[in-house]
Amino acid sequence: MLKTNQSEKLLIRSAIVKIIVYGGFVAGINLIIFADAQWPLLGDKKNFVEISYTEFVQEMLLVLTVAIFWISGTRTRPKRSFAILMSGLATLAFCRECDFLCDSIFDGCWKIMAMMVTLGFGYLVYRHKDNFICDAVEFIKRPEFGISLCGFLTVFVFSRLFGYQILWQSVMADGYMRCVKNAAEEGVELLGYFFIAVAAIEYYLFKKKQ
Repeated sequence: MLKTNQSEKLLIRSAIVKIIVYGGFVAGINLIIFADAQWPLLGDKKNFVEISYTEFVQEMLLVLTVAIFWISGTRTRPKRSFAILMSGLATLAFCRECDFLCDSIFDGCWKIMAMMVTLGFGYLVYRHKDNFICDAVEFIKRPEFGISLCGFLTVFVFSRLFGYQILWQSVMADGYMRCVKNAAEEGVELLGYFFIAVAAIEYYLFKKKQ
């Protein structure tokens, strides 16, 4: 019978802790969606719109992702240009999620903000372009790449297709309710953003050990 050494025991314990902690957060996501269904911020007929608990938590996760990737990219030597790029992409997603606030200023305002973010982060990545390929390869080899890819596909591919109105009209027929479609779409988006935030946290912990 093979004996388990101390490092393997620590690895197993770490995996168990992650399962419990992340599993708790996923359960919390369900509670947030439930809160929107039970106690909508804008009244019973405005479930799962831009002003909702689900949207707020999405934005909080994006802010967390921006901050953690930024720290991973700027608090290391040499500076990690790929982590800075990831921070920029999360910032773009944040601008998109806040489009309803920006458009209250004038129509299309969020696009101008997104352009400014693109130029700003593009310049920062260019400044540290010498190690970009190495950083990208290192990240792709890490488990965090798979987690972030899962989150990206969930948010920007699956949730968009899953939220097609014609699909839900077919499912509910004459009983179609837009709030049900919104709940499903926004809930899937929230889960995807959570995966991306987890990838940012795991990558930061990895870089911190180096």
